[in-house]
Amino acid sequence: MSSEVNVARTSAAGCSNDGYVVMAGPGTSITMPGIIVSEIANALGALSPVRRIEVDLGTHPTMGIHRAPSLSAAHDVAPRLTPKRFESPRSPRARKREFRHWIGQEAKLAVAYAWPGIGNTWIRDFLRVAKAAGVPTVVLCASLPSSREVRAISLADTIRGADRVVVGDAGEASELETTFGSFGPQVSTHRALSLTRRDRRPGPQSFTSFLPSEGGEALSALIAAFDSIPEARIENYKLKVITRYEENAAEAIVAKSFHARHVQLLSDEMTAEEVRQLVDTSSALSIGDPNADSRAFSAAVDCGIVTVVLAKSKSPLVGRGYVGGLLADGRRPASIRVAMAHALRLDELGFPRPDAWRDLAECLVETQQVRAVS
Repeated sequence: MSSEVNVARTSAAGCSNDGYVVMAGPGTSITMPGIIVSEIANALGALSPVRRIEVDLGTHPTMGIHRAPSLSAAHDVAPRLTPKRFESPRSPRARKREFRHWIGQEAKLAVAYAWPGIGNTWIRDFLRVAKAAGVPTVVLCASLPSSREVRAISLADTIRGADRVVVGDAGEASELETTFGSFGPQVSTHRALSLTRRDRRPGPQSFTSFLPSEGGEALSALIAAFDSIPEARIENYKLKVITRYEENAAEAIVAKSFHARHVQLLSDEMTAEEVRQLVDTSSALSIGDPNADSRAFSAAVDCGIVTVVLAKSKSPLVGRGYVGGLLADGRRPASIRVAMAHALRLDELGFPRPDAWRDLAECLVETQQVRAVS
């Protein structure tokens, strides 16, 4: 029977560093699968040495899932803080040869991440190479709110060779168990892999923006981005802006908006509890160059709300390890608009909270340690 992966957490200090974990999956950081693989690899890296293999197939690997840059990917420029990375060749023969180099007998676990609907043909060779090296294998498969053609069951033949398969949806787990039969891999579920469970709030999606006190230029760019929403769709959205502003100047900027009646200006004089409540009732956020002690950003992380940092540099002070963070140039309406659309899309998908990724990594490593001892 399928079961929720539920293993006691282990601290990094208590985790053995013997051997390394191999994590393979999409690598492009402007796609949702690539962002997720980055976060899983980083979470695993807090517990064990990791070799990350980036596998991007086809001439247009981002087609259909192109999004704003990941905020956490902006911190990947510090190699000492990220897993060791390898870029997989596109040629199947060359890719299999490199897999043999990267998955050695000293590896303690080989993990593949699958996103139904994109190229996953490489997984079969990845599993065969790992098995030949005597390395236990796990396939993590995203559960998506889509048609049967892009459900985990569509990958059954590709992932059959794994020792374990983890999905996010109990129904998909049951389907896979039935398809695999008695001699297939163990199938379980974990909440980090489910993009289907969040209950949508009734009414329009609410995009809330916290802007700096001198936010005249930032407000103008934000309003311009909001104005790019087609009039036929604007009833589906509303914008709340929290800033310490000169009332007349800010109201004049909003009054010129095509969608002024969908914009609400609020004062930033709020208690911590009021900030948290506002964040928790929003679909997505944007925050103008937040400081490391930003109440709004901390509340966003705690609530697991997708958040766009409107930055003036490519190295913001916040966002390391936060899978729900996106990056936009706060001076460019087009950049804000792309990030805004991405954030609202992630809200629709029900992106997991940050602790889900840490829990998944801890479960994978701890489970493997238990099996190694037994």
